[in-house]
Amino acid sequence: MSYNIKSIPLVLKIFIVILLLLLPVSAYAFLSGPLFPYSVVKPGFSKLELERATIFYPNGTYLPDDYLKLDDMITETEAFHNAHFKKNVSVIVCATSEQYKRFSTKHAHACVMPTGTIIYINPSIYNTGRDLTGFLKHELSHAILFQNTSLLKAFKLKSWATEGLAVYYGNPHHYFQNEELRKLSIDKGYFFNLLDKKAEPVDIPSEIKYKFIYGEYRAFMGYLIKTYGSQAVLDYIFEYAKQPDKENELFNGLLGNSLDEAFAEFHKEMINGKIL
Repeated sequence: MSYNIKSIPLVLKIFIVILLLLLPVSAYAFLSGPLFPYSVVKPGFSKLELERATIFYPNGTYLPDDYLKLDDMITETEAFHNAHFKKNVSVIVCATSEQYKRFSTKHAHACVMPTGTIIYINPSIYNTGRDLTGFLKHELSHAILFQNTSLLKAFKLKSWATEGLAVYYGNPHHYFQNEELRKLSIDKGYFFNLLDKKAEPVDIPSEIKYKFIYGEYRAFMGYLIKTYGSQAVLDYIFEYAKQPDKENELFNGLLGNSLDEAFAEFHKEMINGKIL
């Protein structure tokens, strides 16, 4: 029995062409691209299954002990945030920085996907001189927040809230703080309005910009927790994660002040040297 290709409907022909084009793209995405965590097979990677986390790491490489403590870190993260992980977390320890960029599409030393279920580790992390546990706790803070909202809403959240909380909880010692931060903010004039997504410190040297920005995020979060109490701030952050379009309204309703006024008071405290 034979078929005449001319007898195949045009719609079906288009579907077959699209399918043939998508197959190699899909194969790349699952084996070498951003869908790697969802691939049934992960060539070149070994697997370590913990109770609440799964770690994938390059074959033949050493896995630092910090990863073995992930279950304890997850429990600690839940206790601090007074929230729960709804799903287990997968940690992908990439073999190279190039692979990390292909998988995550990011450039940082580590990152978490907005699903809150996947953490990527860039091998550059081991050359920072900073502790791996701090990085992991930072990403777990993001993960628990993202798991308690939707994917679309996670994309809307501002860095002052997400990064401020993650640095405050996970790795404040990785960034500028205390008097060093005050001098850079006030004496050097690098202080910026972190409530504005587009604002950045002006004329700051590139080599310290990242450490300064995240230091200011943390300092503001610390000010809020000192002023309103940790549980009140956490209630606000998690409610904001569910209603990202009501950032200011929720702050006023839950904390009894305007967000802009709270930031202005934080600025005054930094000027007066009252810095956390």
